[in-house]
Amino acid sequence: MQIKETILTNNPCYKAGKTIAVKGLMLHSVGCPQPSALVFVNNWNKSTYDRACVHAFIDGNTGVIYQCLPWSHRGWHGGGASNNTHIGVEMCEPACIKYTSGSNFTCSDTATAKAVVKRTYEAAVELFAFLCKQYNLDPLADGVIISHREGHARGIASNHGDPEHLWNGLKMGYTMDGFRKAVASAMKPDEETKPATPAEPAKTLYRVQTGAFSKKANATALAEKLKKAGFDTYIVQSGSLYKVQVGAYSVKANADAMADKLKKAGFDTYITTKGGTAVAAEAPAKKSVDEIAREVIAGKWGNGATRKQKLTAAGYDYSAVQKRVNELLK
Repeated sequence: MQIKETILTNNPCYKAGKTIAVKGLMLHSVGCPQPSALVFVNNWNKSTYDRACVHAFIDGNTGVIYQCLPWSHRGWHGGGASNNTHIGVEMCEPACIKYTSGSNFTCSDTATAKAVVKRTYEAAVELFAFLCKQYNLDPLADGVIISHREGHARGIASNHGDPEHLWNGLKMGYTMDGFRKAVASAMKPDEETKPATPAEPAKTLYRVQTGAFSKKANATALAEKLKKAGFDTYIVQSGSLYKVQVGAYSVKANADAMADKLKKAGFDTYITTKGGTAVAAEAPAKKSVDEIAREVIAGKWGNGATRKQKLTAAGYDYSAVQKRVNELLK
């Protein structure tokens, strides 16, 4: 899960400065063919945009969550009493759909549309699990997690059919009951503290987290970026998530200092006491024989016995590489 803070400070809703005691979470879908969350963020962050303001958008292309209001800020999302009790989150929709009337639409690329909806659904599950933990909410309790459509049925929101209309129209098989169960599953506790020994009680460790992903490849990419920036990092697996973390500190002030350093380097951070199971680093992908041969010609692997030793140690077939070098030099 990646949360980018993009608070709509120019929107009249934010300027109103009202807060709520969070009682629940409402799931929305934007209702137009626009997968980019930043389009909404940029359009809504204006003093003249006094029609709506939500707590977050989920980008359809990346699954990144753009936080637009502080979570306990009173938003303008439900069109009724739900604004006084619920956090509102909008999922962006595929560009390849076209609305015909009401909540009815056609789709020119079903595979792409389903991929976008799956991406926003999975990100929403992670976000709602995070928020339920933060506000001590039971996702399976009545009225805690509801859709905009369910809010209308309860008489606390305006007349909309989202997001079920999108799920049903694309035959995704998603339901709000299934969504609530997925959130509850994502909230299952993971390792909170360092394992205790008989002679030493467990100690809370503060970890600086820079991202949590459902795909290992995305976590690996962020970890490599952090390493290139000079940070020692590691990946742990907790449930279905791969978490990228920097350090484990027994003193929170030290974790705060590292978080500030990461933020100054351009990375999003979140301090957590949750760890997980260490994920072994993946070996870098090997280059092709042709690529290595060209590096040999460029002098990057030395000469003679030194070259052979280096190539063999790196896992390359010296004979094959040398053969390709000879071919390229003809």
